[in-house]
Amino acid sequence: MSTPERSCDLVMKGGITSGVVYPKAVARLSKTYRFRNIGGTSAGAIAAVVTAAAEYGRDQGGFEKIEALPKALSATLLEKFQPIPELRPLFNLLLALLSKKPASILGALFRGYPMAALLGAVPGVFVALMALLSWHSWWAGALSLSLLVLLPPLASAIAAVLQVRSGLPAADFGMCNGMTQPYTPAGHPALTEWLADTIDAVAGREITGSPLGAQDLKSREIIVQTVTTDITTHRPYVLPMENNLHYFSQKEFRGLFPARVVDAMLSTPRDGSDGDLHPFKVENLPLVVLARMSLSFPGLISAVPLHRMDHTLMGIDEQQRMVRCVFSDGGLSSNFPVHFFDQFLPSRPTFGISLGEYNPKQEKPGTKGETRVVLPTGAGQGQLLPVYNFSGLSGFVFALFDSAKDWQDSLQSILAGYRERIVTVNLKKEEGGLNLEMPPARITQLTEFGDQAGELIADQFCLNEHKWRRYLVEVRALDEMLQGFADAYGEPPEPGSLDYATIGTSYQPLSYAQLSARERQVLVERAEAIAALGRSFKALQQLDTFQARLPKSRSRIRSVARMD
Repeated sequence: MSTPERSCDLVMKGGITSGVVYPKAVARLSKTYRFRNIGGTSAGAIAAVVTAAAEYGRDQGGFEKIEALPKALSATLLEKFQPIPELRPLFNLLLALLSKKPASILGALFRGYPMAALLGAVPGVFVALMALLSWHSWWAGALSLSLLVLLPPLASAIAAVLQVRSGLPAADFGMCNGMTQPYTPAGHPALTEWLADTIDAVAGREITGSPLGAQDLKSREIIVQTVTTDITTHRPYVLPMENNLHYFSQKEFRGLFPARVVDAMLSTPRDGSDGDLHPFKVENLPLVVLARMSLSFPGLISAVPLHRMDHTLMGIDEQQRMVRCVFSDGGLSSNFPVHFFDQFLPSRPTFGISLGEYNPKQEKPGTKGETRVVLPTGAGQGQLLPVYNFSGLSGFVFALFDSAKDWQDSLQSILAGYRERIVTVNLKKEEGGLNLEMPPARITQLTEFGDQAGELIADQFCLNEHKWRRYLVEVRALDEMLQGFADAYGEPPEPGSLDYATIGTSYQPLSYAQLSARERQVLVERAEAIAALGRSFKALQQLDTFQARLPKSRSRIRSVARMD
């Protein structure tokens, strides 16, 4: 496959099984663009690493291999989620609950927790025997029947709840650890092993050798990033990590990744760890690790543990300061990291493939069929967020959860200079997400939506128009920021404090006092130049005088902590 002259970046949203949308979208885009930077979260992280592998192996038919993935997945999607044996009853109960069929739910309870059901049946059987032997009353028969109907499923449900409380924490809060389980026939790999082999196969490498890693990609000017969430420090991380704080346990990782992946990560162990802890900052970090740490969907896929020193702990020895951190789904903190690879004035597009909810009430009058794939190329399109209705207590809780984790990504996605490069595939309730048992025909339909998404971008996206809109947005944002800087720099200080010019030149600091006089002068000159630029803008015609002819959506430049 020839390499296109044009290049792009790509970011994909998380969504568990919704990720089946991505293969054909990526394959379609690959005919027009070469992928430079690829990122995603959860299912989007899987798509990101496989896309990066395909770009790495473009000459070996990488994208043709990606295009063939949906057909295989349509028949094997459910088997990728293999629960550990002790939590298999809980997994089967989850599938039954998702089906919303009472008979399936009762069957999963009785098959999964038969002893609890038998114990629950004891009172009913006892009352029935007493009714037959001595009581000889209709009410005793009715009571025994009621007990036999109510208590066995109740007892089984209690057993399931108890397993959730004890079994899930012991399994790092996931029924599936991603590895093939002993009850599975040969040739049916679970998610992590399948992904590790798929990455290397798509890249044109041997699936028995050293796995494809981040440094391998850099050698061909390809970057891949994913998001994970450290729920023990309540913060997201971008992978690969830039810091060198964390260690992985060889023993724990061998239970989560194929042996060849862990072997490739091993280096000099940390002193005092009995050879078990190794630095997680691996130069050629295997791509499967980047994806696996991003897709630990709570309850379904187990979290990934790392270890680090907690220097906030006092009065204890160093060994006790080494704490175990639990990394869960990246979607908890940024499910659609559309800010990845962003620049003030981009030279190439960063496309986003997002996932939304289909609402037939949003169809325009006269539209034939369903509009499932949307790219807002018009200047006034895509600037409003849709309303997601909910009902009941569970709907309220999920709406709270989604609002807390997605609001930043959602607002970023509707900015001018952003929205015209984001294509959204709108799914129905029975499509994607936790629908682990989608029939092959439905999976095939979703993959075709992905093909439409790629075609829309390839045919309708205009880079010059995108740059024009981005130019309008960023010039306003920078103008506002620089004028604000100038105002603050020249503002009279509060009583007892110094103005910024004096702070820069003559203040005797308590911190960073090692800066030399010359270095401080460099900072002062830079600050003065920035303030002067901001003041000069005030003398020009203000942009607000013709803001009605500029994009309505606006961005604000501020200092934001980096996730890496």
